[in-house]
Amino acid sequence: MKNVILLFLSLALPVYSLAQRDKQQTTSFQPGVAVGVRAGTAGVGLDVSKSIASRWVLRVGGNLFSYMGKLKSGKDTDDIQIGFDYKIKLASFNALIDFYPFQRAGFRLIGGVFYNLNELTFDGLPTKEVSFNDVTFTRQQLGTINGKANFNKVAPYVGLGWGRPFRGSRLTFMADLGVFYQQSPQVTLVTTGMLEPSSDQGPVIEQNLRPLKYYPVLNLGLTYRL
Repeated sequence: MKNVILLFLSLALPVYSLAQRDKQQTTSFQPGVAVGVRAGTAGVGLDVSKSIASRWVLRVGGNLFSYMGKLKSGKDTDDIQIGFDYKIKLASFNALIDFYPFQRAGFRLIGGVFYNLNELTFDGLPTKEVSFNDVTFTRQQLGTINGKANFNKVAPYVGLGWGRPFRGSRLTFMADLGVFYQQSPQVTLVTTGMLEPSSDQGPVIEQNLRPLKYYPVLNLGLTYRL
């Protein structure tokens, strides 16, 4: 019986020791470097994280995405209706600091800056011919509207998130929610033909786009600790 107990202990103690070591590794701070992939309102991106201390992480990355669509101004019954082809290009680079106010929880506060290359371009052309006093003007004769909206390049960012790549499993789910301030857009317009007097409508478009100066950021992704 004594030999059986000794044999049991000789087998159980190493297993227990390994379990305790794994448990400690999954809960203790593991400094190093991690790489991640993200997707969200800032686009699809990659980032690299470097632990500075147990509660501080430096994160740098980039995001890219583009979307094209069509829209019309006014109503179909209007004398002149403009059809627009537009393209939204999301492109940015970020340098962020993650701070974990709690010793073990994944909740974090985020601050930093985005280098912002976001832009909106649009090309407009009347959707139909227009007749005035028995004279018909083609769409090309009526003219075109081409424009671009750019934002401030340096955009400060604040947010909060969940996920702690340097404590626990090597693979970590990450979620970010925040906003960066890209200021009001600057719109440039180029018009031709009968639409040329509309070239002074840039400030009106800028006013309509003012809410975009606060750009919301929601990102979800995975990070792997190397």
